[in-house]
Amino acid sequence: MEAAEQHELGSAWSFKYDGREGRPRAAGIRAICDCGWRGPRRAANVDSPDSAGDLLCEDWFRHAEVSLSKVLPPRVRKAIGTAEEAILGLTFPQTDLLRLDEHRPLAAIHAATVLRSLAESMQRTGVSAARAAGYSWEEIARPLETTRQSAHERFSRQ
Repeated sequence: MEAAEQHELGSAWSFKYDGREGRPRAAGIRAICDCGWRGPRRAANVDSPDSAGDLLCEDWFRHAEVSLSKVLPPRVRKAIGTAEEAILGLTFPQTDLLRLDEHRPLAAIHAATVLRSLAESMQRTGVSAARAAGYSWEEIARPLETTRQSAHERFSRQ
């Protein structure tokens, strides 16, 4: 299992103290995670504690997406595994000479080339969608497994 798959996210936010009993009122509220992440402080409205709820959820979902960016959904993992099996199958010599069409290392090379081209196109599409959704270059760099500077240089002009 990938390390990223083992990362468990736990969130919390709560009603902040309203100033009774002589202690000061809460100035803000934020979402937090078991991993140590703390979202931005949002204004606390003691009279309407749910008013910050949408912003806290937005902060949390953004953190979860960034944290889980390297965890692929099962259907995507399965599709990648199927493609890998099919291409590897072309590279192994067949013992049955009547099935030469299945031993096609040059076709395997071409298939990998087509997949690389598709992968690069999908990266550009994903980066464009992430930028449109407001993700930073640092956040985008994580699933690209590169630095924010490299991600920016490679994709900022698209």
